[in-house]
Amino acid sequence: MTSSQLLLLPAEVLLHVGEHLDRRTLYAAIQTSTLLYTTFTPLLWRTITLDDSSKHQVCFEALQSRAEHVYDLSLKTFLPSYYTLAFPRLSSLSILNDYSFLCAPTFVQRNPTIKDLFIIDRQSLPTKDFWNAVYSEWLQPRSLTVQELNVTERAADAFWKACTRFETLRLSFHAPSASLPKDLAFPLVTHLDLKLDHQRTEPFFAEEQLAFIKSCPSLTSLCWSLDHFDSPMLQFQDALAHKTWAQLTDLELRGSRHLDAEMAAVMGSLPPLRRLVLSQCSFGPLTFSKLKERHFATLEVLDVVGCEEFFSAMAMDVLSRCPRLQEFSCPQIRLKDLVQSPQEQQQQQPFACQSHLRYLDVFISKDDTDPDDWTVRAMERLSTLTQLEQLSLSPARLEPECQIQTQNQVHVTNNRVGSGLDLCLKNGLDRLSSLSKMSFFEFGDSSPRMGMEEAQWMVQSWRQLKSVVGHFSETDDCSIDKFAVVFDQRDITYVAIQSNSKIE
Repeated sequence: MTSSQLLLLPAEVLLHVGEHLDRRTLYAAIQTSTLLYTTFTPLLWRTITLDDSSKHQVCFEALQSRAEHVYDLSLKTFLPSYYTLAFPRLSSLSILNDYSFLCAPTFVQRNPTIKDLFIIDRQSLPTKDFWNAVYSEWLQPRSLTVQELNVTERAADAFWKACTRFETLRLSFHAPSASLPKDLAFPLVTHLDLKLDHQRTEPFFAEEQLAFIKSCPSLTSLCWSLDHFDSPMLQFQDALAHKTWAQLTDLELRGSRHLDAEMAAVMGSLPPLRRLVLSQCSFGPLTFSKLKERHFATLEVLDVVGCEEFFSAMAMDVLSRCPRLQEFSCPQIRLKDLVQSPQEQQQQQPFACQSHLRYLDVFISKDDTDPDDWTVRAMERLSTLTQLEQLSLSPARLEPECQIQTQNQVHVTNNRVGSGLDLCLKNGLDRLSSLSKMSFFEFGDSSPRMGMEEAQWMVQSWRQLKSVVGHFSETDDCSIDKFAVVFDQRDITYVAIQSNSKIE
């Protein structure tokens, strides 16, 4: 489409186009015509950050004149005048420094349309007046996110009262004065993410946390981090048995240590789940049996990658018997479980989830005694998952620590288990050409034969590909930079893996 044809489009279509452009492109576009200036300028003001340290501080008069276009605002300024502004369409507010709270009560009163509030600063001290204004002035608040927040004893009652107005609470506390409420109900809360500081002088006991969760009877989603706390699974199960959260369909538990029988009782008492995430949690055969009996028919997302006792046979059962599964992450599947003998293969049933699974994160481990042709057969089985958009075959989650080489991130993998598949075209990688929707592929660094031929095959075969994470074999003629060039030609992000551990 030429620029002249673009200008013939209706304003509504142009606006939709503009929403997919970055700020630099928008700046360039508004200088080309009056129509694009009028249509795209409001998009440049939708998201604004007020930061005194910024090289491009927003002019007060300009912001005041464009206030009607601002939807998302981040406050990190020490200039009181900015807190007197009113934004008629403001829906999201982030407060990023302590000083903001001295002026924030007035700002909160002037902007009742705010739905989403983010406070992300360990040193922040929201005042009682601030929380009272949130409670009394905001029309329809939706979500409150606080990370490592300090809540003073004087402001605690007003803070919890304000929380009763929100549908989603993401709470991460630091200061010991932020005691949990005992006689307050939160009937509007449907999504709760609770993470409490275990290093408090007076710890948040697990029973105290559970009592707070029970005061949210409308929960449909619960994320509960129990790191370093005793897991009250029996009490949790008892509350479930009494249908305290009859609408709960999404459960995420982190760092829960418990007996297999206790978790099995929880699984048996939960309403049928659509999403289950267990991170660094105990797991066992009784738990899996109840999971299978109670939730296999409804599960859409299952992430048990942090459960060491979730075995290969369990993973195969999930793939074979969960018809609605869209996302699945688990520690590993043994190659011998994924493939079968020729006699068994003739009777092989398709994966129950093959028409729905979009995301698969699993390490396929290979024993020294496994025949070489099994890798080809494994690729053939994976090729039936034709709806896959993201496939990770890495032995471990990537660590965030990385170093930069040229323009590419170089990640380090740790804690690998067993030997990975030797992926290459000769070993059946080309069988995955059927995965036409693939946008993300991660293969770790255990495939010494992955080279330029494989990189070019990915670019040519997966037309939707956006990201590749792995380690291609480098030679004198093929450096990391040359692999990057291959992917850059298709605007594909390439993240190189560098291992610091040996395969066991």
